[in-house]
Amino acid sequence: MLSLLLLALPALAAASYDPRDFSKDLNLPGFHFVPYPFDWQNDPNGPLYDPVHDKYHLFYQYLTPRLWGHAVSDDLVSWTQLPVAISTDQWYDEGGVFSGSGTVLDDEDKNIILTISSSDNTEIFVAVPKDRSDPNLTEWEYGPNNPIYTTNARDPTEIMKTSDGKYRIVDGTASGSEIWECDGCETFEDLIQPNWHSIGMFQSNDNDPKYWECPDTFPLIGGNEGVWVSKYSDAGDHWYTGTYDEESGEFTPFDLEDRRYDTNDKFYASKTFLDTRDDPRRVLWGWLISPGIDSGSIGTQSAPRVVEADPNDPNLLVTYPIPELHRLRNEDTHVSLSDVSSTGEYLAVGNATLSSRMFNLVGTPSFPEGSECAVRVLSDETQSIFTDIPIPAGTTSVEILVDSSIVELFLDGGVTTTTSFVTNKSARNDVALVGGDDCVWSQVDAWEMSPFDYDASAVKDLYKQ
Repeated sequence: MLSLLLLALPALAAASYDPRDFSKDLNLPGFHFVPYPFDWQNDPNGPLYDPVHDKYHLFYQYLTPRLWGHAVSDDLVSWTQLPVAISTDQWYDEGGVFSGSGTVLDDEDKNIILTISSSDNTEIFVAVPKDRSDPNLTEWEYGPNNPIYTTNARDPTEIMKTSDGKYRIVDGTASGSEIWECDGCETFEDLIQPNWHSIGMFQSNDNDPKYWECPDTFPLIGGNEGVWVSKYSDAGDHWYTGTYDEESGEFTPFDLEDRRYDTNDKFYASKTFLDTRDDPRRVLWGWLISPGIDSGSIGTQSAPRVVEADPNDPNLLVTYPIPELHRLRNEDTHVSLSDVSSTGEYLAVGNATLSSRMFNLVGTPSFPEGSECAVRVLSDETQSIFTDIPIPAGTTSVEILVDSSIVELFLDGGVTTTTSFVTNKSARNDVALVGGDDCVWSQVDAWEMSPFDYDASAVKDLYKQ
């Protein structure tokens, strides 16, 4: 059992501390976030970019009862884990601190508000940084008059602002996504008071009468003007695109087709945030409900993805890995092939087989209809143990991320994504193109990947095994 000393906040250690031991745990991911100590982890919460200190923050459901873990990054790739940000010490959070979002306001100080839900799906409350000047925003405190509203709902979104200055929150209910507005609110102080009232349903679930967990809603970047996304979680993460009427507070989908961020319903409870560091983009995190790793973690965070309009249909969206992840590629292992058939030969760098438990492959297939083609990964040198990733005929582009026991597949620029979980049984993981002579790739590039830099020194002394 883990004993938590949650209120102890030691000074950051001078030397970094990375507790991951990849030699002992073949299923421990290297570039998907897993917190230390390795324990239960689920929904991503409150991801945000802090423009004051030029840092990214990720909060997440952690341990039992649920708390909000916290990690900070300079680049969305490498991470420093910080002490637990939100723990249970009030009447409204005694059952655990459940999911929510983070908002960076557009006021002069760029104030930050975390919107949070209680374990009984009743209270919505807020937290703010204790010290806005702290670059890591290490310590957090609850608003002075929590909860800000009470309802039969959960998982509040970030605070949205209408074109005429009204502030709103969407949350999830058994009837769909409901929307709340702050009465006469103009300042940061107004928003963290119980000034909120319901103005109706953002989107009803008449077409899918289930509890809509973890809603998310935002304008779609790169598409037709006025296109919004409405997403909810139930046996997977489902999304609609449509229009949002600010006057009524209602979202109207273009159609009711069941579209998902990922074909695997174990990609769940996702959350996006607006990254304003450079050109604005929407970044997506998802909880991967993985079967666990040897060191005891249940669940990991997905690789962060960009969400943007589909260039071939600007009323729809695509998701693909953030380009920053490519910094983890080992260029000394780069394999580049043109007009190659899937003969089952291992990809090689000179005379050495491309062999890594973590790698990235991108390719342009040119397969005829009826062909059965795949990329073979997590394979030992005898190919007696392997995982084949089918690539459908007609696919125009492929990107694969393999990270120990996690495989993320992105087809056609992210129109279709599929996450898979495997049990990695070999320290040697070779890569091959399989399927036969008709499985021709116009271009294939592959790299071994390195784990991201991870520093858990800020929490090393908080825990006792």
